[in-house]
Amino acid sequence: MKSEGRQLWRDTVQDGCLHFGYMIESEGLVRSAGLEVNPADALVWIPEKEVDYLLEGPLFSLEFTVSEELVAELGWKPKGAPLQKVSETHLSRLTHVAQMASAWLDTAVDLDNQTFEIRLNVWRDLLLDSLAKVLQPWFQNSDLELSALRASNQYDIIRSAEVLFSNGEIENSPDASVIAADLGISRRKLYYAFQNTLGIGPRRFIELKRLHQLRRDLRFAHRDETSVTELAYKNGFTQLGRLSGLYKQHFGEGPRETLVRPT
Repeated sequence: MKSEGRQLWRDTVQDGCLHFGYMIESEGLVRSAGLEVNPADALVWIPEKEVDYLLEGPLFSLEFTVSEELVAELGWKPKGAPLQKVSETHLSRLTHVAQMASAWLDTAVDLDNQTFEIRLNVWRDLLLDSLAKVLQPWFQNSDLELSALRASNQYDIIRSAEVLFSNGEIENSPDASVIAADLGISRRKLYYAFQNTLGIGPRRFIELKRLHQLRRDLRFAHRDETSVTELAYKNGFTQLGRLSGLYKQHFGEGPRETLVRPT
């Protein structure tokens, strides 16, 4: 969501949906309930509790809504203060999965209905899994699981591989055989799980996640204190010529353009 300029708004939710949001970047201070909101803060709209935002400048945020039926199925009942400090690692993971799901949706227009539904459900479950980790502060630090969802074996493989990556347990140039060995399955089974449910292989999945992480790092970096090369190596890219083409193809601009562009 994008908000332009200085503004004050208040919300009170009445339905049984779960509404969640957090700030990606802002050109001015953001306050809620008189407290300054930082990138590691997030907000759950608790039913009957009014929340407010005071924006000093343009704001870019991500917001999620989980339907009332799914909230009941999962047993998610958030409590406590609407604004809480959360894990930046978990927030970063949620942002990446949301960006990748959005990019996939833009390219899914030619899929037949059955394939679309299968892949849509996988992306939904990946998002819910990432969201569950972020929501810990509102659930009294209980370890939320998606036990109410009947995850397929292929989804379990994808989720396990994604967790390996998020925890930094996958090398810069991952070989499918190494990932498969870490998960205790065959390379063919790993590839089929990704290709059949997401339409891309495991290496492409990881590459896309790295591209989005690099873009986030470039957007928040100070151009006089770092370089594209430094951030590229940090995110596992060693072939800078190939990276430049991949990055521009995916985001419509080169890495340096992102670094020097004002936020």
